[in-house]
Amino acid sequence: MIIAIGIGLIGLFLIYLEFFVPGGILGALGGLAYAASLIIFVWVSQSSITSLIYIILMILLLIATVKFSLWKVKQKPALFAKEEQSGYFASSYDKELIGKEGTALTNLNLSGHILVEGERYQAVSESSYIKKGESIKITGGEGARYTVRRL
Repeated sequence: MIIAIGIGLIGLFLIYLEFFVPGGILGALGGLAYAASLIIFVWVSQSSITSLIYIILMILLLIATVKFSLWKVKQKPALFAKEEQSGYFASSYDKELIGKEGTALTNLNLSGHILVEGERYQAVSESSYIKKGESIKITGGEGARYTVRRL
């Protein structure tokens, strides 16, 4: 039984490490060790009550491991990320442009480019086709693109 408990704890540790090391190998090995631990314990155990208690305890430990891992990931997002990289986004739109008017630089057959206050931006039409040169209004944004509608 001690071997089954040890294999189970090793499996939980490998599952924990999977959250921080990319690849999936540690998670797969941890899952296999976890399952093997349950099977070995139930097979070796003389009592079904003891087996049931062990299974419930292991499920609770798995849940605690995953919750703790997710909490740790929020503290430090990536194992290999440098401190100066945290808090940066790849691209974002300027919220001050929402509500501003401009013109379509290209046909917006759902997406294209617009001109607002002399600057060119990527845009997505809310619903319909907007012809080049038509007046538009910025209604929102996502990532580096603005959402626009025809005036």
